[in-house]
Amino acid sequence: MSPYRATDEQLDREIATLERMARVRLRRATSELNDLDRDLRELRRERARRAARAAEMIAGQVPASAESSTSES
Repeated sequence: MSPYRATDEQLDREIATLERMARVRLRRATSELNDLDRDLRELRRERARRAARAAEMIAGQVPASAESSTSES
């Protein structure tokens, strides 16, 4: 960055402005990351629900197929 040619007051105002901008951007980024984290948790819960349903369906089908194979013998 080139040397800043301004008065001390202007320099102080510029610093304060950049600090406010940084805080706003950090707050926005934090909010976005929290939203993404929440969405990720929801998707993982949905995946777990689907896996549980699939396991229940398979568990429900296994005894029926096992019974039919033993009754055929």
